[in-house]
Amino acid sequence: MATCQRRGLGWLEPALIVLGRRYFRRGEIPSDWTAEHWLRAIAAASAERLAPALGEACTSEGVAVPKASWAVLAAAGLENCRRTEAQEHVLRELGLAFEEAGLRAVLFKGLALARHYPAPAARQTGDIDLLVAPGELPRAEQVLRAAGYERWGGGGRLAARYPLTFGRHADGDTAGTVDLHPAWHELTVDAGGREVGVGDHREPLESAEVGGSRWALLPPAVELYLTAAHVALHNLRTLSVYLDLAVQLSTAGERATAEAWGLARSQGRERQLRHAMTAAAELFGLDLDWRHVTVPRRLGVPVAVRLGYVGAGFRLLPSSLVMELVWRRGLRHRLDFARWVLGHAGSGEGQAGAGRAGGWLRRTVRGLRWFKGTVLRYRTASSSPLRP
Repeated sequence: MATCQRRGLGWLEPALIVLGRRYFRRGEIPSDWTAEHWLRAIAAASAERLAPALGEACTSEGVAVPKASWAVLAAAGLENCRRTEAQEHVLRELGLAFEEAGLRAVLFKGLALARHYPAPAARQTGDIDLLVAPGELPRAEQVLRAAGYERWGGGGRLAARYPLTFGRHADGDTAGTVDLHPAWHELTVDAGGREVGVGDHREPLESAEVGGSRWALLPPAVELYLTAAHVALHNLRTLSVYLDLAVQLSTAGERATAEAWGLARSQGRERQLRHAMTAAAELFGLDLDWRHVTVPRRLGVPVAVRLGYVGAGFRLLPSSLVMELVWRRGLRHRLDFARWVLGHAGSGEGQAGAGRAGGWLRRTVRGLRWFKGTVLRYRTASSSPLRP
């Protein structure tokens, strides 16, 4: 029986090797993996939102996968294709609507990152995220409402800082959600939709066809910066985020990478970028300049430990608030972020509670929920967690 080379994420070993070979031409694919290896690998890949990419990689590389395991990958791939096609339809519809309204929204994350993959449907889809200038939120909301969307979340006193979430139903099912972002932490866009700002740094936006419609997109350096920051700022940090970063690193070029480092240093996020790049390089077999490698990696701390893997198919993800407070440089930045998160209120909460005595205290107590982390379990449907 073949034995996986353990990196602490031993369940994922076949998936990581196949993905590394497909996307980065690194390593060779063994031929002696057993059905048990594949069962564990696909259970872990599904939990880490890597199943569509793994299915595409196995097909492209001609990897023989046991039928039972392949059925799981095929199902994940088909479902993601369906979701991707639905989102592309939405992008075509909204692209035309925003153009007619004279608005230029910036498409980021999601399908904007999927364009870096050999096949867009290889990246598991989520919501559609659009960045607009804060002053253009009302007009952007009108465009979405005219397209049949309703506001499902956000608004109130903090509407200029937090996203507004819109959704609509079709045939009794959710047809998709769209998040309108007036800002994404340090990222803002100017009123004309021509430049993106990261702190005081401003850079022209790019554009490309995504989903059959032309959209404004973030420049490569800002996309790299954003993806690395996502490692701390997104509560469910599955390994798909590191694959996103690895794919971007392989296509961005040295200039964009150097600019991303400059942005990270200017915003006190250099440690986040260092961690994200080190982990991505280690997971998928990429080369990384030794100057950019984290100290824990230099000291030999396994990547599994650094990513929160605790064994037996469990990975602990600390809350985004805790990650930000640990990794952010500067007391002022940490306090600003804590206030930003702890003061967050849902739709209408901020306005409703603004005038009440003790409203700030109630919001802060409710905000403590953001300290809660997440535990990922590598398991197949209707089964108890497998044991390594």
